[in-house]
Amino acid sequence: MMKDSVLVMMKINMKMKEIDKIKTEIKKLKFLAEDLMDIPYGSIDSSCRKRDYTIARMATSAFVMFEMGLTMQQAKDYFERHRTSFYFYKKKHIEFMESPKFNPRYNDFYDKLVDIYMNDDERLFKTKRSFQFFQEIENARKEQQAINKRLRELDREAKRIGL
Repeated sequence: MMKDSVLVMMKINMKMKEIDKIKTEIKKLKFLAEDLMDIPYGSIDSSCRKRDYTIARMATSAFVMFEMGLTMQQAKDYFERHRTSFYFYKKKHIEFMESPKFNPRYNDFYDKLVDIYMNDDERLFKTKRSFQFFQEIENARKEQQAINKRLRELDREAKRIGL
């Protein structure tokens, strides 16, 4: 029983490292967007409504949803923003891309962000499939956590009845 729990913990640690890679990649994307827009680092995470900040925030969020394939729930977790923001970002991104004359600054910025990130040889998400791979790892981690919780409950129950 003890060897199984050690093995489980090792697997969880490996999966957590993969999740950390996703967070690191999204941070890298945020820094790239802030650098392109020439705004202070960390401003995408702020609640400031200045135009440059919002364009960078919207474009980065749209990029992870449309190009990387994250769901709004996952994007919400990685960006630590409310999920309704991502409904708005998605709606505006579609509007801006359908009519490029409406907000050419957003379109230019988004295109530059996509070009620079996709031409980076060190990027983690080369295709949507690579993100799906990490998503499968995250799902396995959640399943493992549920199993561990059930094991702890069974352990407590066994101790209570004297096994």
